[in-house]
Amino acid sequence: MTYLFLGMLIGYLSWGLTLKMTILSLSLFFSYLFFEKRWYLFLFTLGYYLVGSRGLFFGVEHYYNNLFYAFLSWGGVALLSSLIWILIWNKSFQKRVWLLPIVIMVIILPPMGFISWLNPLPTIAILFPRFGFLGLILELILIYLLVSVWRNYQLKKYRHFIITLCSILILFSIKLFLPQNTPLDSKLEAINSSINYSPITFDKSEEYRRIKKFFYLVQDNNINNILLPENALGNYSDLQSMIWNYLDKNKTIFAGANIYNFRYTKNINVLMRLDYNSSKIVYKQRVPVPIEMWKPFTNSGTVATIYKQPIVFIDGIKSGVFICYEQLLAYPYLQTFLYHPDMIIGISNLYWAKNTNIREIQEETMQLWSLLFGVPMKFSVNL
Repeated sequence: MTYLFLGMLIGYLSWGLTLKMTILSLSLFFSYLFFEKRWYLFLFTLGYYLVGSRGLFFGVEHYYNNLFYAFLSWGGVALLSSLIWILIWNKSFQKRVWLLPIVIMVIILPPMGFISWLNPLPTIAILFPRFGFLGLILELILIYLLVSVWRNYQLKKYRHFIITLCSILILFSIKLFLPQNTPLDSKLEAINSSINYSPITFDKSEEYRRIKKFFYLVQDNNINNILLPENALGNYSDLQSMIWNYLDKNKTIFAGANIYNFRYTKNINVLMRLDYNSSKIVYKQRVPVPIEMWKPFTNSGTVATIYKQPIVFIDGIKSGVFICYEQLLAYPYLQTFLYHPDMIIGISNLYWAKNTNIREIQEETMQLWSLLFGVPMKFSVNL
């Protein structure tokens, strides 16, 4: 049970407290390499995922008012994420060393990469900010270097000194040779909100009242280019759009919306651009929440555009957009950064997750990728 509690401690400290503490999540990689029993690794990773994602339990329970479904969702995700590590684990230390890159790829790529979050990969940004893909390579090199020093019996007496010295040299070199970030010429400003929101509904009167609140939030603001949260435009239609015809002519908003087909069997979660006389879809969500929103092989749920739109243009600026659940996964970020965006944008609607750490995890994950690749981020949430 010691390993379970140790994993729980690392999970608690790593996510939802401060950005710098996320570096502790790298313990997952070292636990995979050093633990000599599969059972120890399972307990450690299970504790990490359970406590790190604790907000999921409370959020799902609040959304469905169902303890059983909350336990099932929270425990199921943690269990599946833990199984990834132990299924690829091997008794031989040498084989584990060679298998580590495979573990990393599995927790990034679909299908498991769409389930496993709290990924430690981008936390290397704390040590190598603005190093981009090189930072990810250096992360693996650093892990192997530290493991080699620790396992070398001839250096046993000096290994603490060597590791400390390496850490100091890394930090010192970062301060000296850190690439400079290019300032972004963008007037887009993100606005957070705390507007009551019900699950997707076709009650037009309720939705109209909520959209009016967002409308006045925009109108009463001196900012002209505004980013609003996910679902701010509700279930968008021509009728719903009429209110935005009264928008000031000098204002442009980017906001989340749901677009339904005429039979209401499928919807698309999108980011839209609106001004007083026009509207258009800028981005379609690539990875909605599996099973809950995205229902593969069915004719219902939210459409997933997995391989599309890694880059969009926001006021002429090459941007990567991440809607809610996408902010927690590694795959959408890596797909986007292959195209060298100048800015990343995140929108969320977390009315169901108040007083949990989910908002912090989303924002921390975005900040880590933003820091790693040296691009600014805009983040708007309704909570």
